[in-house]
Amino acid sequence: MKFALRNRHDLQRSAVIVSREFTLAKLVIYEEAGEETVFEDFELLSNRILIGSSPDNQLVLDAPNIDPAHASLELRHDHWILQDLGGPGGTIVNGITVEGPYYLQHNDLIELADIKIRFRDQNSEPEAEPEPPAEEEVYSPTEPTVKGRVWFAKVAAGTLAVLFLILLILVVGHYAGLLNMVDLLPPWLSQMR
Repeated sequence: MKFALRNRHDLQRSAVIVSREFTLAKLVIYEEAGEETVFEDFELLSNRILIGSSPDNQLVLDAPNIDPAHASLELRHDHWILQDLGGPGGTIVNGITVEGPYYLQHNDLIELADIKIRFRDQNSEPEAEPEPPAEEEVYSPTEPTVKGRVWFAKVAAGTLAVLFLILLILVVGHYAGLLNMVDLLPPWLSQMR
């Protein structure tokens, strides 16, 4: 066995427990050898579960190639949503790499590095097809979506990079004698000097 799970008692203390109807969903974690042997059933007792190798997560997978903050599961409007948290390990569902919010369905196979996890939602009836969520929130493997904190981080990083580049050009131009910083000020402000 190359991975271990956090003690359930730790989960009970650290998680915000939600109503009993949500305990019908669980993750079936398999041995690394394949899907033949179940390692553990992990009931989803909180509306947000962080998964990774860090001991701060609700589901701790102490295994090679598992990032400290690897993925998250969140319950939104009666749907469990899996999100990869951007580490190099990646998250795969049913053979497709997850690049945005992914709405899990009963029996989806989640792969985190070498660990295979089956999502079981006992609320869904086998004969009924689950209703798809709103169009703008559905993950499509052909059109990766970037939402939430990841999108904001990319915009903020891009903005800071552009500002830093402009400042660098101005400073280098000033010290090279190509421009005078006072020339860049508006006329009314440069007359105040």
